Formats: sequence, C-alpha cells, structure tokens
Amino acid sequence: MTFEQIAYISMLGASVLGYIGILASIPHRRKKIFAQAGALRMSLKVASSKKWVGIAVLSFILIFVVPLRNYSWFVNIVLLATALVAAEIAAREASGCGKAGIYEHMLISGTAAVLWSDVLSLPTLAYENDPETTQVDFKTLRVLTNNGAEHLILFESEDERKRAVELILELAPRLKP
Repeated sequence: MTFEQIAYISMLGASVLGYIGILASIPHRRKKIFAQAGALRMSLKVASSKKWVGIAVLSFILIFVVPLRNYSWFVNIVLLATALVAAEIAAREASGCGKAGIYEHMLISGTAAVLWSDVLSLPTLAYENDPETTQVDFKTLRVLTNNGAEHLILFESEDERKRAVELILELAPRLKP
C-alpha cells in the first residue's frame, strides 16, 4: 500500500470511530443533563422529534460516500468533518429528546439545555411590550447565555409561553427586565 492509501484508510477509520464515539455518548450526555436539571416544574409541549435519527443515518451514509467518489483530499476532509458535525448535532438533539421542559436548575428544549446560572438574559422580554416594537412573535423566547450563545425556544401557544416565562422568572428572578 502507498502512503496515500494508508492515509485515506486512516482518515475513514478515524471518522467511523469518531461517529461511533459521538453516538455512544448519548446516554452519558442524557444522564449528565438530567443529573443537573433537578425536578421538572413545567413540561413543554414540543413535538417529539425523531429527526436526530435521520441526521445520524445521513451522516453515517456521508462517511461511506467519500470512498465511492474520487474527490480531492480537501473535499474528503470537509465531507468527513461535516458528517461528524452532523452526528454531534444529532447527539445533542437526542440527549434531551422527549424531555423538553422547565426544570428547577435548567431549561431543556431541542438542542438547548441551559442552566439558569448560565443564562445572561431573556432579551425578548425587554422589548416585546414596547409600543414601538412591531412583529413580535409571542410563541418564542430568546435566551442569551453567558458565553454569547443564543437559543430560540419555541412554544405551542402564547399561553404556554406566558406560563413558562412566569415560572422562569420565579426560578431565576435576576432575569426580570
């Protein structure tokens, strides 16, 4: 075997091992999240999404499409990295799947699992009641974290959002606008 063939097989092997490692970490991630979350205070009616399964399958397929085509090294690396990023997204989605809600110490919705101590602000609350503000969606809530990440939480109805915001402000009163 040539050096290129060995490097190519090594690259594919590393991608497969990375993929397996990422998906194998789902139970550990789930356990870690719910160990920190505390008691469920309000369940959110987020549709139980199984799209993470599709993403995981497609990322696995992408890993094995690479050897079928004669792409350049750069394109191969980008495709394999994309597959691993997709697997990571699927693992994050799977970690909180079916357990969306407001917990004593954490908010869980989709890929977002944010501790109240990590929340910097709820910027939506600052401008939604301003008469000059237009086009406010009262079924969403923006959550800004200390590290600068922003999460958009989608609610089933305006009433559910209102109850959720009241509970959030009760659990984390420092977030009041």
